[in-house]
Amino acid sequence: MKTTTICIHCNDDYIPTRRGVQKFCSKSCKSRYWYLKQGIQAQKVILSNQTKVLNQSPKTKVETMSLAGVGNAAAGIALVELGKNALGIAAATKKDIEELKSFIKGRYLPINNLMRDTLGRFPFYDVETGNIVYFPKK
Repeated sequence: MKTTTICIHCNDDYIPTRRGVQKFCSKSCKSRYWYLKQGIQAQKVILSNQTKVLNQSPKTKVETMSLAGVGNAAAGIALVELGKNALGIAAATKKDIEELKSFIKGRYLPINNLMRDTLGRFPFYDVETGNIVYFPKK
């Protein structure tokens, strides 16, 4: 026959899992009781630890320039310029591509239950105009 016991902290009835040893209904009641028993001393320790954390200044990392980094940047710029001159088109920057992706993601929604057009392009719903437009899917 299982007997119920009263929790020392919250005064709730509970069935102990460890007979004779368990005095609290849960671990949270046990920890709350311990903190209340500690009283003002525990609050002082907690507050002093918080002020120590707030007073610490974060360490900053100083970046240095290396010869390899300069060489990589120069090679990248030379490759872009070569591509622009050889193909005759202007290269898009990373920012341009990200803006275009966010524009397309927000404005055009893919339509999955409509067939492709005669050129093989996929249908998308234009949210702003309410029309169906076709784009090649990558």
